[in-house]
Amino acid sequence: MADTVSKIKAELNQNAFIDKTFPMLTGWGVKDEDVLVHSLGCSVWNTLGHQLGFMAVVEAPAPPGAGNDIRSDSVWFSYATQSPEVVIEFERYDGSTPDKTKLMAKLMNLLEAYHRWDRKPSLLVLSFWSKEVVSAPDIRELNHLAKYGATNSKGVFIPGIEDAQLLINRFFFEDTVSQKLFLQSVSFWEAQ
Repeated sequence: MADTVSKIKAELNQNAFIDKTFPMLTGWGVKDEDVLVHSLGCSVWNTLGHQLGFMAVVEAPAPPGAGNDIRSDSVWFSYATQSPEVVIEFERYDGSTPDKTKLMAKLMNLLEAYHRWDRKPSLLVLSFWSKEVVSAPDIRELNHLAKYGATNSKGVFIPGIEDAQLLINRFFFEDTVSQKLFLQSVSFWEAQ
């Protein structure tokens, strides 16, 4: 999976991939209206999955299980194994306490999807976007949750991940006077 992580970083660290496939994010600018940035972000992840040789599916439902209905923003399937390799959640984040809680819930969705897919995914990506400078999420807390698990909103304990990696990612947008957002940078944190 390290190879997939390095390919993801290589494609997203330089805006060339996004410039080419989704110029609205970098060159045209995008209004922060309804869920447009979320839709574009999910599209970026899905398109990247296809480019990296996976069959990428948006809003892919995990197999049924105890607890919540889980539909990940993007799931990348291996053509060779016909199994999910990468599961991605993409979310808005403004640095507030409610948004920190929302990121934790998205990570719980990733953990639950990982277990419902019989621990086949080898990479879980928690991707978030923000505009302007906001307080960072607690990366140590997110890593701890991924490693040890927690109880979901239905009261079911979801164990941590085994034989898989967590990649945390941020899309940073600048908010301009034209009221359009422009992607400025993409950064990554890998679980320790």
